[in-house]
Amino acid sequence: MSGGDKAATSGKLVFRRGEAEDREVLDEMTLAGIRHWGHDVHHQEAYQGLVQMLSSQDGPESHTVFVLEDDAEVVAFYELQDREGHVELVRMFMRPDLIGHGFGRKLWNHAVNVAAENHNRMLIMSDPSAIGFYTAMGATLERQEEVAPGFLLGVFWYNLT
Repeated sequence: MSGGDKAATSGKLVFRRGEAEDREVLDEMTLAGIRHWGHDVHHQEAYQGLVQMLSSQDGPESHTVFVLEDDAEVVAFYELQDREGHVELVRMFMRPDLIGHGFGRKLWNHAVNVAAENHNRMLIMSDPSAIGFYTAMGATLERQEEVAPGFLLGVFWYNLT
């Protein structure tokens, strides 16, 4: 896509399960999203912690991961992990140029439907820039948790029933 049309999509959006081969693309999309909000500059310790976490965790095949493709190109994804008594929305990211174009709601709706198949509650540890999004989706902010100096994650619960 050209620079001016970068946020445009063909409209052929398809969800599919994430695979081991997707790991590099999903990790880079995660880091691109974090950089988009300036966390790599303003909260370097939190950013470096995330980079280390991504390099040490299992790939998409070990969790419930769905990618959203546009003409076979990954444009967004989310990752769910089963926990005792609930499910956690571990990551939900899209290409930064697609933020504000409705992809977040598409991802959210799909994630909620998948999570509700086996769980009643979903935990979300939200990036500070996404707190408004999760609030708008109906999640309840329980508290904020400092994970690095000055970097607070929103701790949300969402009722899936």
